[in-house]
Amino acid sequence: MVIPKAWRSGGRPTAVHQFHPVLAPGDAMSNHVFALRAHLREWGYESHAYAVEAKPGVEGVLSYRRLFRAARPTDMLVLHFSIGHEVFDQLAKLNARRVLVYHNVTPPEFFTGLNDHAAVHARLGLRQLARLAPKIDLAIGVSEFNAHDLGEAGFTNVTSVPILIDWSQYGTPPDESVLASMSSRRTRILFVGRISPNKRQDELIRMLAYYRACVDPEAQLYLVGPYRDQPQYHARLLALRDALGLQAAVVFTGAVPLPALISYYRRASVFCSLSEHEGFGVPLLEAMHLGVPVVAYDAAAVGETLDGGGITLPTKDLAEAAETCALVAERDDLRKRLIVSGRRRAAEFATEVVARRTKEVLGL
Repeated sequence: MVIPKAWRSGGRPTAVHQFHPVLAPGDAMSNHVFALRAHLREWGYESHAYAVEAKPGVEGVLSYRRLFRAARPTDMLVLHFSIGHEVFDQLAKLNARRVLVYHNVTPPEFFTGLNDHAAVHARLGLRQLARLAPKIDLAIGVSEFNAHDLGEAGFTNVTSVPILIDWSQYGTPPDESVLASMSSRRTRILFVGRISPNKRQDELIRMLAYYRACVDPEAQLYLVGPYRDQPQYHARLLALRDALGLQAAVVFTGAVPLPALISYYRRASVFCSLSEHEGFGVPLLEAMHLGVPVVAYDAAAVGETLDGGGITLPTKDLAEAAETCALVAERDDLRKRLIVSGRRRAAEFATEVVARRTKEVLGL
């Protein structure tokens, strides 16, 4: 990691505030905002999280409108960008030190024909990102993949710092009812992430069909994550599941609380990702941290995130993915090696390590 030479903090800021249009419980980006806010306060800074909308279950978030009265030239404003929104253009005009943290915008082509509304907003987000470039003092990608995108968008003062994760929360006791519901199956394939076309849950379902036909007829696939934002894609997934006769084999959990999430990780035989676009991949780190071996298609920032902590698939071949998952589930020696390497990789994202890097890059 290189701290951009052009970044001049001009002394300690009087306050460090953060903004994202929507902050929601359980969302990786929102968790990043709240974890950073806690550290900023520990470091002695006044710090608040601002949003256009705070979802139920989120507390202590202020309306973005208050920033226009509260922001001072000596304050630092951290704008978290994952979706386009007109408020970014307004906030970028504030007389403050402006930092943009880029969590990536999913390419619009993934949504075309499935969710035209999402496709339009993705295109708007990419155009807005380029428009913000000359107004931002420092741009941070949460991966090198994202940092490259920032450079392509016209940002000249760019670095990368990973998402800040509060790993202490993963010590939460698991949900015993979820553990019990999964205990009767030998092979439990897990994917965690919102239902979205770029994450290719459809290919995971097809892969399971191969797995049950050729490896283990009792294997289960657990798709953990919310699906309300992509109703048409979710409906297609349900139709595919039913057409393949996998009604009892594919479980859509929807959004789940943390104890249930811990349970799904605890019971998983293998975490498998066939996603074609990830700007970072927090569930990959969660799996490695919690001792679940990972098999993942090497796309976007996936390989960078794993970096030897799991098995990466260089090409998209569903039979190969299924057979690789089977080897991990059946070979204790391979499984143990992957658990060790995964935990070693996840440890590189320790909360205090990333917090220290964040503090250094921001010049605090």
